[in-house]
Amino acid sequence: MSKRIVNKTLSAAIVAALYAGTGYAQQAPATKIAELETVVVTGSYIRGTPTDAALPVDVITSDDLAAQGSPTVVQLVKTITASQASIGESNRYNGGAGTASINLRGFGASRTLTLFNGRRLADSPLAAFQGGGANLNFIPQAAVGRVEILKDGAAATYGSDAIGGVVNFISRTDLNGLELNGQYSHISGSDGDYEGSAAWGAKMTGGNILITGSYRHRSRLDIHERSWAIQPFESPFFGGWTGAGNPGIYVANTPTLTTTTIFRDNGCTELGGVINGGVCRFQFSNFNDLVNEEDHYQLHAEFNASIGDTIQSHTELTWGRDYVPEQRLSPANLTTQFPTPTSMGGASGSLAPPGALNYFVRYNIPAYNPGLVDLRTTCPPPLTAAQCTAMGSANGIDASPTSWRAIAHAGHPTNPDKADHQVIDNKAFRVSTGLKGEFAGIDWDTALTYMSAHSAVSTNDLLVNQIQNGLNGLLSLPGAADQCTPQDVAALQALGAAQTAADHAARGCYFFNPFTNSVAVSAVNNQANPFYRGTANPAVINNPQVIETLYGNFVNESTNNLFVFDAVFSGKTGLTLMATDPVGWALGTQYRYTENKAEYGDLFNNKVTPCVDSINRQGPVCQAPNGPLEFFGSNSNSDSTQGVYALFGELNMPITDSFSAGLAARYESYPGNIGSTFNPKLSLRWQALDWLAFRGSAGTTFRAPPAALVVPGCVTGVANINGSYRAVETCGNPDLRPETANAYNFGILLKPGNFTSSVDYFLFNFDKEITAESASQLFASMFPTVAGHCGEAAFAPLEARFSFAGGCSRDNAVRVKSFNVNGPGTNTSGLDIRMQYDWPQLMGGSLSVGLDATYLLKLDRGAFTLKDAPSITFAAPEDRAGKHDLVSQFFSNPKLKGNVFISYKLNDFVFRLQNRYSQGTEAAFGTANTGKLKDFWQHDLIAQWHAPMDLTVGLTIQNILNTDPPDAPSQFNYDYTSGNPLGRVFEVSLKKKF
Repeated sequence: MSKRIVNKTLSAAIVAALYAGTGYAQQAPATKIAELETVVVTGSYIRGTPTDAALPVDVITSDDLAAQGSPTVVQLVKTITASQASIGESNRYNGGAGTASINLRGFGASRTLTLFNGRRLADSPLAAFQGGGANLNFIPQAAVGRVEILKDGAAATYGSDAIGGVVNFISRTDLNGLELNGQYSHISGSDGDYEGSAAWGAKMTGGNILITGSYRHRSRLDIHERSWAIQPFESPFFGGWTGAGNPGIYVANTPTLTTTTIFRDNGCTELGGVINGGVCRFQFSNFNDLVNEEDHYQLHAEFNASIGDTIQSHTELTWGRDYVPEQRLSPANLTTQFPTPTSMGGASGSLAPPGALNYFVRYNIPAYNPGLVDLRTTCPPPLTAAQCTAMGSANGIDASPTSWRAIAHAGHPTNPDKADHQVIDNKAFRVSTGLKGEFAGIDWDTALTYMSAHSAVSTNDLLVNQIQNGLNGLLSLPGAADQCTPQDVAALQALGAAQTAADHAARGCYFFNPFTNSVAVSAVNNQANPFYRGTANPAVINNPQVIETLYGNFVNESTNNLFVFDAVFSGKTGLTLMATDPVGWALGTQYRYTENKAEYGDLFNNKVTPCVDSINRQGPVCQAPNGPLEFFGSNSNSDSTQGVYALFGELNMPITDSFSAGLAARYESYPGNIGSTFNPKLSLRWQALDWLAFRGSAGTTFRAPPAALVVPGCVTGVANINGSYRAVETCGNPDLRPETANAYNFGILLKPGNFTSSVDYFLFNFDKEITAESASQLFASMFPTVAGHCGEAAFAPLEARFSFAGGCSRDNAVRVKSFNVNGPGTNTSGLDIRMQYDWPQLMGGSLSVGLDATYLLKLDRGAFTLKDAPSITFAAPEDRAGKHDLVSQFFSNPKLKGNVFISYKLNDFVFRLQNRYSQGTEAAFGTANTGKLKDFWQHDLIAQWHAPMDLTVGLTIQNILNTDPPDAPSQFNYDYTSGNPLGRVFEVSLKKKF
């Protein structure tokens, strides 16, 4: 029987059992929610309980998390059905490693506000690649008592960033003693994941102490351990392939830089590539991991104490570290920047048109490069005599600007695994302290919160001038006594075509041979290269230590600091309407100060190293300060700050004993051109019958532009455009304004007997999205064909955004400029459904069944027009509900996501069968259409034994059927925002209380 049939049969059996129980369920038993004390519930500053809230708040307690097998934050986020396209396992592609985020309603993680004990967290510096937001891996899991999830716009209460909703992690106060936890997960093809934590608490009159520490290790999962992750190029779901490879394409060296192909180097298929469209395709994902090796550390201390009879103090300190010791990457990248021509004082011998910029001039392989000499002399088939003759030009030949990279199948020269490596170290510290109390019948609550999140990425990239120096034979052996001095360079250049490899070696100068006659064994398929010539001609061999000097190492550091002062006053007015309870009120103020600092290594800092030749020359030698790196671009150090003042108020009005209304409003003032915002909200709740209630809300919400986006200036980076990575300049915009949304929710709550249910309809009208113009969409709009709209007056503003290595054409486009803008509007609507039925007495135990689901009705995004040229629409309107783009824009929005569970408790044993479902998606507008993806199913079994002596033993089997994630067009060939790459996982856990 196929896995798909078993999946559907098992799922149908679960659903049938639920119908037999007269309903569906929610993740947490309703009785646990009802037992929660009267507290300040997320979404309001007035005390209440989740069960009588007018807002859609889900509560997950620590017991609920334990019943689910104590999921990690990454696993928990994937089970929240209102969350779309959150990062986790693979951190998408080469960004955000070690971090995790949540993205309610699919608006982006920066539009979900994350709180810890009701106070803000600083944004993760690395999350900027993923659209912003807090790093959930910072949350001290051993300290969490419950999680409250508000799935509604909440700017009227919390201010900016709460467009899609709020997730509030709340620490536990019940621990009195010591608690030790340990857990190990066996993962096929990996050394497994493991974690341990210790929590100590002491309860005292009027307060408590809580101290926790934890360590979690994730082991590396090589991409080759999952057969579905490496797909052949001819597969409909191929990922990780590029046309910029080596063997590459070489073109004639001409003054006009016309692209006249001379030949494609030998050995493409033999080395593991694929020839398609005359280009050798290189699968760079061979050097990646599905899961990085990660180490996560968390420390938390909390102290609550009474001061006198009416004042209570609260202090908490939290520290976290997420460390990725070795993220594996492609051994080198393709070219987004090129040498500076000699006509401008650069080191390249390539011809160039007048006024050429760094990214106009191709790499030149001179006629005397020993690799080229050997290639044209031996002329091995399938090269033709005419091609080999064309290689003999006195000006040498040029590398194709788009179908070539310096290193590919040869692998990294000095790393045993032949991959490139980078190290990522995220650290964060947070302290929050406050006083609260009561005076003259008025409750007051004040707090000061400071958090600093720091990220250091130690990485490297090829240096443009070193590549060209190597092609010219001007590299030095590291540490050699006889370096390749300027005098040596001048002497060698004077020889011209007469120079040989021996001449260079005698002066301590070495060549970089870019041709495959230097590659003995492929780093991709480990096969011997039949075109290798090193045995017969040692001059073609690349010295690994010399090739290592092509790489430039640097460390980029980013820091986000947050300071918040809160003061809230609340109480009862003494005014009653037609209800028993009086009208409640809350008034508050807040000051927020954010600082975003970026300090870049010298090679990435274009103030220190502005040009490709600035490394070994005095002063700039270029027209644009784009730095010396081949691929990653450059930036300059920055320090952006923003101070925000806020006033807010709230009324809770019990109109009758069964009908209540809530009013909330918030005013925030921003510096500069941003201005101010005012956001009101109305919420209603009617308890029509003992078992039937209705709730609804309507309000506005917003997100202000981050300080870094309104600063003029451009950042150079890269993006996957038309199947290849190209340089992208993203520029700030002082005219940015806050994005806004109107949010509506209407819900029905049922609780007849042991059945509990809620069905909520949500609607968001989202306007002026703060986003960057999509480089891939700009490219697709400009170049629907190879010639595209070049020279057309109507598209002149769009053409001006591109830079070309030669004339205007799709193949010559090497750089595109985009701006941060207020983009189109987005309207989304859908249904949240939570149902549960409990049998308190059944066969000597208790049984609960439940369902939690979100059905996305629509996610309509408006047309996107070009900044300063609204007549040009580069992205048509589209409904993104049920669509994905996992390569360029990183989103996946299943129409239906759901969780179903059956839980049975018998004496000291608890058994739980749970199923996670995500409906397959289709390709979004402008992406390769591969049809609708298969639905994703995962079945888990959890068993717990509450043994004597306060010992709990747990056994979890995740993905019981070992189901592969559905194929999807991404670099890893699956939907990493919802799918599970781990396969079947066996997990054992122990918890001991003292």
